[in-house]
Amino acid sequence: MMRQLFFKYQNRMQLGLALVGTFLGLFFLFTSLHFLHKIYSYGENSEMLSKNTIVIQKKVTSGPLLGLNNPEYSNEQINEIRSMDFVESCDPIRSNTFDVVLSIDDPLIPAFNSNIYVQSVHKDYLDVKTDHWGWVEGSKTLPIIMPRDFLMMMNNFLSASNIPQLSDDLVLDLKIDLNIGPRNYRETIHARIVGFTNELSSILVPEYFLNWANQKYGEKEKEVISQLVVKSKDGQFGLLENYLEENEFESKKSQLLIAKLKSTLGVLLTIISAISLLAVFLSMLVLIQYLQLIMTKNDYEIRTLLRLGHAPNQLIKVFLRYFMSLFSVVAVLSLLLFIPAKYYLQQVFISNGISLDSSLSIYLFLVMILVFIVFALSIWLSTKKRIYKTVNT
Repeated sequence: MMRQLFFKYQNRMQLGLALVGTFLGLFFLFTSLHFLHKIYSYGENSEMLSKNTIVIQKKVTSGPLLGLNNPEYSNEQINEIRSMDFVESCDPIRSNTFDVVLSIDDPLIPAFNSNIYVQSVHKDYLDVKTDHWGWVEGSKTLPIIMPRDFLMMMNNFLSASNIPQLSDDLVLDLKIDLNIGPRNYRETIHARIVGFTNELSSILVPEYFLNWANQKYGEKEKEVISQLVVKSKDGQFGLLENYLEENEFESKKSQLLIAKLKSTLGVLLTIISAISLLAVFLSMLVLIQYLQLIMTKNDYEIRTLLRLGHAPNQLIKVFLRYFMSLFSVVAVLSLLLFIPAKYYLQQVFISNGISLDSSLSIYLFLVMILVFIVFALSIWLSTKKRIYKTVNT
């Protein structure tokens, strides 16, 4: 009864425009937030390096054969890269100066032994839990990150031997030993794989272990810094890429592609998300103005109902339910339109060689809850203020 009294004979043009604005704002907000989350998550299950982080080295030319250039990085070159405005951090990738023999003696695969080399980077560059990436002298096991190329090579060997290939989960359970030091004075370190990487061709070990082993078994003068790990500032990866090209540094093309993708699309989707969120809140303001207009036109009816004994909270609930039901319908329609749009855009990414996680982003539900709470509070406070003002006058 009250709903018909307040809303049946109102001009709906302003309401319609506000609802269309809310619908479009929510649709673009859902789409941009979803793909922003998926883009930033792209590759994180297969890469151990953190966001905006790449490994660089000097381009291979005929210079070293002629003595014209040096593939190593000097301290001056490292400091120069660190001083760039678009670089957040830059550190050397350190390698072993001692002999390392990897040994696998596990019932899952035939016995395996191979000379390898190991490297380490600062843990801040790694996307691995800190409690899984620690080692001190006397520890029972050494956590290592295995290059995915090594796993592919191992599976090719197993396939050629008519032995079932190993999944990532099975490889994580392999019994691995690292025999380090000179042949007549070797120490066995038990190791376990905690992740895989496509960025490096060597096995990654914790910094503390590499420093300890280099000091105990290695030769400091043999250490060569030929690779650096560089992290660019958010939204400035393009400047880093130009710098690498100008100075004849290089990184894996796939690594550059992923970093550029995350940086460029990340900035674009962030801007779209911000604009969409602004559009949603502006539409909310129009709806609140429409609410104030309705209450002004129905001032006499509101006063009459209050004098007849209707409680202020009863009137507040009428307005709150009406506007929240409209907002809910618009939000559901926006979400329903987002589903086919998500599927279409996902196919576009796949056709361009980028396979994103197809599950719905949790941020969709978080932002929907946030917007609902803000809108409900705004309607409730506006209605309450106006009705209680009427009561007191």
